[in-house]
Amino acid sequence: MAVMDYDFTIIGAGAVGLAIAAELSQRGSVLILEKEEGIGRGISSRSSEVAHAGIYYERDSLKARLCVAGRRSIEEWGEQGRFSYRRIGKYIVAVTAAERAELEALLLRGRENGAGDLRVVSHDELRTAEPHVRAECGVFSPSTGIFDSHGLMRFLLETALKQGAQLATRSAASGIRRLGEGYEVAVRQGAAEERLATRCLVNAAGLFADEVAALAGIDVDAAGMRLHWNRGEYFQVAPSSRVKASRLIYPVPGAGGHLGIHVTLDLAGQLRLGPSAEYVGPRPFALRREDYTQDERLLALFWEAARRYLPELEAQDLRPCGTGIRPKLNGPGEPARDFYIREESARGLPGFVNCVGIESPGLTAAPAIGRYVARLLFNR
Repeated sequence: MAVMDYDFTIIGAGAVGLAIAAELSQRGSVLILEKEEGIGRGISSRSSEVAHAGIYYERDSLKARLCVAGRRSIEEWGEQGRFSYRRIGKYIVAVTAAERAELEALLLRGRENGAGDLRVVSHDELRTAEPHVRAECGVFSPSTGIFDSHGLMRFLLETALKQGAQLATRSAASGIRRLGEGYEVAVRQGAAEERLATRCLVNAAGLFADEVAALAGIDVDAAGMRLHWNRGEYFQVAPSSRVKASRLIYPVPGAGGHLGIHVTLDLAGQLRLGPSAEYVGPRPFALRREDYTQDERLLALFWEAARRYLPELEAQDLRPCGTGIRPKLNGPGEPARDFYIREESARGLPGFVNCVGIESPGLTAAPAIGRYVARLLFNR
């Protein structure tokens, strides 16, 4: 039997990987492998930093269940002062009477999912609360909040390190081989490559989670685990704009489940529009490149989308302010997919957990994903 260097090795140090590390380091030795120079350099650092209430997702899906549970943890930790958090609320607005039915469906779904404090607001109430918004009616979600995602990740890392976990940055998994009772992981550090043995292995590699699954010998296409990258861009509303908002403003979702160009606020009160949604590729693994260059040509699209419910917004109010990439399991024109979080004994890989397709609400769900993965490993 091989001597194990670690009980658990986690590939990826974004919010999800760190949340898993914070859970597993209570039960054994943990190594976190991160290919970048520091934590949270990928998906987790390029989000709206919204603590979602759990409204949009299919009933009993992992997205719904883990979003609601994760948001409660974020709210609790934020109120304890672990990181900055504000429960500011969100309006989902029906701009036309024809959108009322979809709004009512969202209200029902959200309540079924555990966002029980949702309520309908009239045109007059909405106009009083947010004078610059024009809509027939809306749904108000008091539980939706905003938070410091980097603060959350620092808190999770500190928790894991205090419990004995180790973090190795600039360390990319380059090979996975099944051992008798665990796994050998090849780790590339610059030009050098080392090997370690681990009893259990968790794939939380974000945009590259399907590549890591393939390293373990899984046919990701046959398994439905191939990721489709989807770019989302953001535009800032200039502080000089006459348009103001004190809460998040979302339109009724559009075709394909995209939440539309919505208004978010950061902890400093800065308004942003976005994100958009545009598929990239598909590309073979070897040709994948993270490109976060801002496409300023999208400004007109953002302005047209937002002024449906913010009619006073001027095009000159908008400034580009960032881009993110989502790891979606569904390709263009396909139905939305749930998170793929499974312990892979059925594939002959006991003790190996894949977390693939962790897009929104993955950041909100991260604390609950950590607990869920721990249960998968200890209940197998």
